[in-house]
Amino acid sequence: MTRRLALLFGAALLLAGCGQATEAEDATESVEDAGESMEDATESVEDAGAGVTAVTTVYPLAWMAETIAPEADLTYVGSRGQDPHDLELSPSDRALFETADVVLYMGDIDFQPQVEDAVSASTGEVVDATGVVGEDALLAIAEEPHDDHAEEGADEHTDDEHTDDEHTDEGDDHADDEHTDEGDEHADEGVDPHIWFDAGLMGDVATATGEAFAAADPDNADAYTANAQAVVDELTALDEEIDGLLSGCRLDAAIVSHEAYAYLLAPRDLEQEGISGAGGHTEATPQRIAELVEQIAEQEIDTVLTEPVEGRTDAEAVAREAADVELVEIYSLDIVPEELEAEGYPALLRQQAEAFAQALDCG
Repeated sequence: MTRRLALLFGAALLLAGCGQATEAEDATESVEDAGESMEDATESVEDAGAGVTAVTTVYPLAWMAETIAPEADLTYVGSRGQDPHDLELSPSDRALFETADVVLYMGDIDFQPQVEDAVSASTGEVVDATGVVGEDALLAIAEEPHDDHAEEGADEHTDDEHTDDEHTDEGDDHADDEHTDEGDEHADEGVDPHIWFDAGLMGDVATATGEAFAAADPDNADAYTANAQAVVDELTALDEEIDGLLSGCRLDAAIVSHEAYAYLLAPRDLEQEGISGAGGHTEATPQRIAELVEQIAEQEIDTVLTEPVEGRTDAEAVAREAADVELVEIYSLDIVPEELEAEGYPALLRQQAEAFAQALDCG
């Protein structure tokens, strides 16, 4: 496909992972089978998307558009070194959102205000990712570290609730079972945009993406539908694999540089202890660092998870104060270095889950 990357990154960042849990081996085979199915389906419709224009600003949505419409003219407008939350559009960027045949964005959640404003003038098919999954499936953003957000999520996500039936055809099914009280909090706390850490929810977004391309290019509707279903199958299998990776954990909370991982953890009754908040802008106080060092000692924690930039300085401070603690790099996936794009969203999501499995001492 043709891609115009409007993306400037620094040096490539390393993603850290760990060995998969034994319980995940069967699920891994399912993922491999699903991946082969998707490849076969895509190969049979390689021309899907020819002549269709699409635009997005978030890596998981860019991967999805590329996979479902491999020949579309996709423009991936990256953050140009900015915080993705503060993305500023050039006039030409804005024109792309207004004129593209298919627009994929995170929705009107104040994640990227300029993008949201540009999308309001779109003349094409629009995929609103958070709108697709539904309000009840969304989690409230954690602006301050240790705001008990994860604790609330854990109360709502028991092992009995996270079953194979949760991520079927309707995002609302996932929402009704798992996020019963979150909707009332969104107005006050804002919406956590990182839904791509829930592979099941992203399956719903894949279906909507296929429908959008089919509406924009009816002659290839069957191809888009087939490719979208292959993505859904792969993500369903991946969701089951992650269930295995994050089971049997000795710890129930991982220390992270900032709280962006609730969608990965809360459905599995796990928590994140943020050194800074979900936005990554809150500098940790000496008191907060001391609290985490004490927690590390009491719980015999040996791994702290940090993003390469967001909150890394504070994570390094925690590691210095604590004894025998390893810093393992993770990535929030809204953007990734260009060198890692070819690995694909599912593989990168799996790597994040593996890192959490190490930090939580799972398996």
